[in-house]
Amino acid sequence: MVEAPSLLGLIPLIVFIVLVFKGWNPVGAIITSLIVGAIMAGVPPRGVAESIQEGMGSFIAYVGLIIMAGGGLGKVAERTGAARNIVHFVMYRIGVDTPTKAIMGTMIASALLVAMLGTLAGANAVIAPVVIPIVAATGVSSSVVAVIFQGAGATGLFLGPFTPPMVTLMGLTGLTWPQVLLGASIPISIILWIVTYLYCRRILPASAETHPYSREDMAALREDDTELDERQKQIGVQATAAFLLSLTGFIIYGIIIEGGATFAIFVILATAIVTGLVGRIHPSKLAETIIDGAKPLTWLFIQFVLFAPFLEFIERMGAFEAVKTALMPLVDLGGRAALLIVGAVIGVAGVPGAAVAQKVVLDEMFGPLAVEMGIPMTAWVLVLLVGSQITSFLYPTGDTLGAMGLARSDDLKNMIIFGVVATIPALLWVAARAIFL
Repeated sequence: MVEAPSLLGLIPLIVFIVLVFKGWNPVGAIITSLIVGAIMAGVPPRGVAESIQEGMGSFIAYVGLIIMAGGGLGKVAERTGAARNIVHFVMYRIGVDTPTKAIMGTMIASALLVAMLGTLAGANAVIAPVVIPIVAATGVSSSVVAVIFQGAGATGLFLGPFTPPMVTLMGLTGLTWPQVLLGASIPISIILWIVTYLYCRRILPASAETHPYSREDMAALREDDTELDERQKQIGVQATAAFLLSLTGFIIYGIIIEGGATFAIFVILATAIVTGLVGRIHPSKLAETIIDGAKPLTWLFIQFVLFAPFLEFIERMGAFEAVKTALMPLVDLGGRAALLIVGAVIGVAGVPGAAVAQKVVLDEMFGPLAVEMGIPMTAWVLVLLVGSQITSFLYPTGDTLGAMGLARSDDLKNMIIFGVVATIPALLWVAARAIFL
């Protein structure tokens, strides 16, 4: 049994990081690391069971439930045609007839739908079959679309009022949605949009030769809704209006009552119900649709439930207190700026896994010290955002591979280079914010 406080308490976290990098299933990695932590902390089996039960009521488990609900909303928006109609509107409103317009239209569509549905892979999966035939006809390559799906799509997670990252940031810092936007989300999103656009323009000529879309992709350019009768089209339009109006209305109401993170689950489920009913989905089938959308994300909910006791065992061994003590000389030398920079770098480079869990780990490690040093939450939230979300850019994680798969691209080289190019300015912004704190 490890005596607190001790840096040895970080061993379970290191085990988790190593297993994730080795490609383990995230649930398998967290279970193994949880067992290691329980043994090291001297927690008996009954204590482990009680901790898991308590984890069911933790904030991170609640975020896992929100993510599952978001998957349900995405499935409803897909089946009613609301999501597809939104993408069509964006692409044809812009009038995509050149590579530049294709890039900008795809960036807007990806970010917009991700912000609305709260899921990167889910939203891009809806977008892909709509935008690929359109952009393929303009000469845009699969490499470019993959970069857009990750780079621009991720900003939707940062900006949406009830996406999992936003809910977590509001919950950990106590800030409102506008405060998180101004303190972290908007600056980082602007950086990623600029980097994504410039990188896409840079690789377009060469990738159009090496990774072009096929003739079949271009031949698929047609109005798929011509297969629908007039009544089905009308129902799809009504469902789209219901989705947009209900989502916007519930968001505004949530802001007025200051519902914050706790209101997210209501917004998502209420929007799904309204959209589904207007889309003429029978209530019983609507429930099945929501469940179908949530099922693929069950593993994430389980991981988040187990993450609570996992962190508890690390805290029992005083690992985070030991980290604080070890960093004090550096903090004394560099002050608050040093803490912000070190926290962001460690988060980006050293704590992989689900981004929500990364935020919680970072906040557990450095949050108390940030509060003790008087760092404003509007600055600390930037560290939490960059330190958790940019990891998926620096390393070719599931988000990277998922974006490639949906874009029908096998150009991993450009994705890796893009990730590094995007990571550098994000960290530089944290450094600038820290210096001028």
